[in-house]
Amino acid sequence: MDCRNPYIESFIRKLIEKKGEKLEPDALERLVEDLNHLLENMIGRNMIAALPEEIRSQFVSQYDKGSRDVDAAQMSQVFDQCIADPAEIMKTTLKEFADLYFRNR
Repeated sequence: MDCRNPYIESFIRKLIEKKGEKLEPDALERLVEDLNHLLENMIGRNMIAALPEEIRSQFVSQYDKGSRDVDAAQMSQVFDQCIADPAEIMKTTLKEFADLYFRNR
């Protein structure tokens, strides 16, 4: 199992609880894992989309689609330097994710 961000995991578990999902423990853990991957991908996508065009193009060309060789510290540094309000992007993404979850499950 991957190392999960405890805040994201807590958010996901609260969504599942609010939705009233009744799952066996193994199924619940698989759902949490799947939703965690989806939310992390959405956050990454939205953070990359928020980069200025020149930096986004350079960033995307540096990391081939599907590459697993991403340096998280370097990526975080690019986001810190180039995105004015990452908290707003996170808030918007969490809301988008919750809306999708309640609409599609």
